[in-house]
Amino acid sequence: MATFQGWNMTFYLTLGYSGFGFLGLASFLSLINPAYSGPLYWIPIVLAATTIAFLFTYFGIKISTTYQIFGGILELGVLLAGAIGLIILAGNHNTFAVFTLKYIPGGFSQLIFSMIYSVVLYFGTSLSITSLAEETKVPRKSVPMALILTVIISAITMIIVSYAETVGWGPSLMSSFASSPDGGLILFKSVSYILFILLIIFTVNSFMGYNVAISNANSRNFYAFARDGVIMPKSLRAVHPKYGSPYKAALLVYIIAVAVSLGFGLAFGPYIGGLLMLVANAYAAYLEHILASIGLPFFARKNKVFNIFTHLILPIIAIAILLAVLASTVYPSVPAYPFNIAVYIGIAWIGISGLLTFLEFRVHPSSVNNAGQFSIGDK
Repeated sequence: MATFQGWNMTFYLTLGYSGFGFLGLASFLSLINPAYSGPLYWIPIVLAATTIAFLFTYFGIKISTTYQIFGGILELGVLLAGAIGLIILAGNHNTFAVFTLKYIPGGFSQLIFSMIYSVVLYFGTSLSITSLAEETKVPRKSVPMALILTVIISAITMIIVSYAETVGWGPSLMSSFASSPDGGLILFKSVSYILFILLIIFTVNSFMGYNVAISNANSRNFYAFARDGVIMPKSLRAVHPKYGSPYKAALLVYIIAVAVSLGFGLAFGPYIGGLLMLVANAYAAYLEHILASIGLPFFARKNKVFNIFTHLILPIIAIAILLAVLASTVYPSVPAYPFNIAVYIGIAWIGISGLLTFLEFRVHPSSVNNAGQFSIGDK
């Protein structure tokens, strides 16, 4: 099962990293000035962003985490300052009705479908933490705490900012928010031109923070696969003698990200190409979390820490939500072209990963059986 999950993880990490991190960044910058949306502009952006993310990973985890911590704190400050300004400007237009289905034309089904993008991006948040567990002091305590704090801080910030932008734009006009060049920039500019400039700077910083985090995560996952003798060649087990980074794995991640980003970007454009990758990677990402949720109660009972709410009820709720989101992509019908391609690729990969796992087992049965047996508690 660990090998099957590993193939799924490799797939969705690659597509999510390339689709959101690089094509998403290129799309954002082109929205500021649509004149800069051609390949002559977005390709250098992709190449520069992938190279910077690779270098942060290559030179070790300390410089990466320092950059992310300080950048993240400053970004939170800008977002919350702008949100508070928008809420004040909204005045009597502030309303709790935006937390209901009142302003969603498609109702609950449309809300579920929209989660295909939003939920899958949060998977990267948790992975960027758990992938560093082996390099963390007292990982059994610090990693869960980091996960909880990350979810709480992210949720509070995103809820406040989303609410502010919704009431600032007008709840009944949100369809035009989605089709505008960048609604967030327009709204922040109405509060303060300084906040407008800062939002541009820290949005780019946010993309790069994500890129660095996922570059670190991908590299360490590829390294772990190679260490366990599955999926990746053993040469990727190499660790830099000075910086302590899995530099060969990082180089492979870099090469794949460049190739995938340019491939989808040239075929569909950076914006649509990025969205297609996010849809396609959702199937592998959701399946991984569904299987993990199924296995959680058995793992908890085995380790004698079982709690009916934490290890049974919550996983059942998570499974139901994830299945509902996946079902919304094919029912009542598959999306129109080109998004149907993403659906077919995402579903096909599940079968491909199963076949690759079977072939890996036939060639290296002991490696497959022992994959994923390393525990962070064994450090």
